[in-house]
Amino acid sequence: MVVKSKEPLLIIAEDVSILTLADALGLTDDARIVTRSQPPYSIVHTNRAWCEITGYKFTEVVGNTCSFLQGKATVGPALKALQKALEAQKPCHQVLLNYRRDGTPFRNTIKCELVEGGMFFAGTLHGEVITDGSVAPLKRTREELERKPLEPVNYANPENYPNARKRQRREGRNVQLVDVLTNMTDPIVLCAKDPPHQITHANKPWLEMCGYDLEEVEGLTNKILTGPETDKEATKRLMDCVRRREPSMQTLVNYKKGGVRFVNKVKTMPVLDDNDDLAGFMSMLHEVDDFGFDETSTEHLWNALQQRLECAGANNTSAEGAAAAHSAAARVEAARKLVGNHVAVVGDVTNPNPVTQTELPRVGAEVRSYVEQAMREVARRLLGRCAARCLDERLERTNPAYAAQQVVWAATAEFLSARIQVARLPSGRAPDMSPAEAAAMGAVLQEIQEEAKTV
Repeated sequence: MVVKSKEPLLIIAEDVSILTLADALGLTDDARIVTRSQPPYSIVHTNRAWCEITGYKFTEVVGNTCSFLQGKATVGPALKALQKALEAQKPCHQVLLNYRRDGTPFRNTIKCELVEGGMFFAGTLHGEVITDGSVAPLKRTREELERKPLEPVNYANPENYPNARKRQRREGRNVQLVDVLTNMTDPIVLCAKDPPHQITHANKPWLEMCGYDLEEVEGLTNKILTGPETDKEATKRLMDCVRRREPSMQTLVNYKKGGVRFVNKVKTMPVLDDNDDLAGFMSMLHEVDDFGFDETSTEHLWNALQQRLECAGANNTSAEGAAAAHSAAARVEAARKLVGNHVAVVGDVTNPNPVTQTELPRVGAEVRSYVEQAMREVARRLLGRCAARCLDERLERTNPAYAAQQVVWAATAEFLSARIQVARLPSGRAPDMSPAEAAAMGAVLQEIQEEAKTV
């Protein structure tokens, strides 16, 4: 039964069940917030459902108190009762009038309970937006409403990350879940203890380094950081250690949001709760400037296409999609010229200061990996059945980087479409390919651009 009153509803909680920290951080459809248990009760964790109710992302509120949810209508006995229960470290269940990020008032039914160990409070929210005009919304300025997307930060640069050359050492002792949650210095991501080891929490340094919001990666796995240059054997060694519940240190080529490539000396360790039971696994990332990785680290992908070219024949080059309307001979030769000149073309696409063809659209060198992927995809489609065993590098639509990848693929296709020459130029430059070859490649390039429009 709902009791209508001018004041927010006051409820006294009788539930004294103890919530573990692992449960408080676990994946749930409930809107969840975790704060420290001592004043000023600073925020250490929120989840996607909490963001959907309040409008605030984790990176905007971590380290702050919940006072940003309050306004004129928040005051009253329910707020005082909540504050009194927190001071006494007692569970409570209240209904407050709060405000979303955009100023919209909502009725916030919140249940707070002390997490096992006594260091944190966990709050579970249920929000009901007030639309009847009984509570006036807060006015927000354009500056308050403006939200800039996170851009990946170079954590190999000491100016961005003072611990670039040293990380907190954790060898020789077990890692406790409390330590992971309170580490606000090193880039750390926490995953569930059971396969597929979904991400349950990532701290602000990890999010800033990788360019993701916590709400984007919640429930996904660390596969979002992998790409064509990621060593599968090293990844397998890491996962073998996870299965054995052992620490592991691996050096991998990983990818931030938007395809920014970086070399990652990642340390993965099991995490224990207050009872020394397995609570999950943490990965501490360490971005380094150089570890001997260069363009040759993708040569195996180009070599696979080259091998397919060498065995290409009329019997195994049937194609699908836009390429199917063009002859096998034209498609194979177009792919051959693209693969054979990929180094120069990639350099041209990502050249920040071109001397010739300055009118052509180009992309930044930081997404070079996606440019290479796009070119290999063009060759793969041109070769059709012949390239069936070559890697399909298109990310799944559920991957947070999918849209960024498709944007770069479309830009690369646009560049190649404008760059291909089928006639000798007045400067004396020879044609890139025959009209038939250019038509086959142009059809595939157009197809890639059209697919990107559906993202």
